[in-house]
Amino acid sequence: MDMSGFFPLLWWALGGATVLGGGIYLFMEYQAYLLRTKVINVPGGLRFVSQNFAVEVLHAAKEVLVVAKDARLVRQALPDGEEQLQTGALSVTLAATGLRMEVARVSVKEADADKATPTGVCRIVFAASDERQRQAQGKVASQRTELRLDQVPESIAADFQQFANGLRAWIDKIEHRLAAQVVEQRRQEEAEAAKAAAAAAAVADDTSVPLSDEERQARANQQLEKWRREAGFRGTSTEMRVDPRGRIEWLIDLEPSGQVILHAGDRTFHGSLKGASVTGIGAELEVAVRDDYWTEDDPRLVAFRVLGGAAVDTRRAWKERLEMMIQHVGGHQVQRH
Repeated sequence: MDMSGFFPLLWWALGGATVLGGGIYLFMEYQAYLLRTKVINVPGGLRFVSQNFAVEVLHAAKEVLVVAKDARLVRQALPDGEEQLQTGALSVTLAATGLRMEVARVSVKEADADKATPTGVCRIVFAASDERQRQAQGKVASQRTELRLDQVPESIAADFQQFANGLRAWIDKIEHRLAAQVVEQRRQEEAEAAKAAAAAAAVADDTSVPLSDEERQARANQQLEKWRREAGFRGTSTEMRVDPRGRIEWLIDLEPSGQVILHAGDRTFHGSLKGASVTGIGAELEVAVRDDYWTEDDPRLVAFRVLGGAAVDTRRAWKERLEMMIQHVGGHQVQRH
């Protein structure tokens, strides 16, 4: 062989191998570059960086910023708003409260295969809702957001999953703090309501503050309506006496079928007049009725003194009305509360 032609060929072969090796090296470096991720500290937070997307934690604002070269964003106003879709290069800021992140492998299943085959890529989904924040304000959720990143290489998705785990811990702390604030706010509201009720009760019992006749009667009517609701009926013939603070001292509220509400001496009865008695005692009427404890073996009646201070004609009319009603009624059950 002519050695003069061998060495140039050798050099060409070595040069070609060098170029090919360099190309392979550069290709591998480029692939590694595409899959490279890092987490860096930035003012006020942390940032996860890859070649196709970045996720930044904004601690002070309690938000997460996602910047992606190719993403799919869906927003919907609740409860029945239309979905708004955006795709392509996006920059989206999401509230940390209510944010959920999911990393899922993408697989395909052939028609004749029993198992799905991994594709080597993953899907990352950021699902956000303002439900928790709005609940803390006593409101209903107004919006939901879903940001999806497709075709994320598995190695990048795995690195992001580690970052997301730390991010999840931060979000949990925010939500725990918010829940504690809601509990404290409700406790304060209940305490303020109790304080207001106590103040109102104090005003009601403050004899130094005179009440008008309208105020006294309004308070008495409010109490009567409460008893009527408990009794399940309302009388059509009513007499009562009210003290200066609007409290009912005695009451008789008679319903046409023979049901009656009686109040006197801090006791209240509602039920039937069956078996009752009515007696005039001085300037009062004593109406005695059967309570829950009345039996044939123990036929004692519970007495209520009413109409004290009423005019004689008024007491006489009520006595006649009650006697006629007692004779008329029969077979009703008695209730006392």
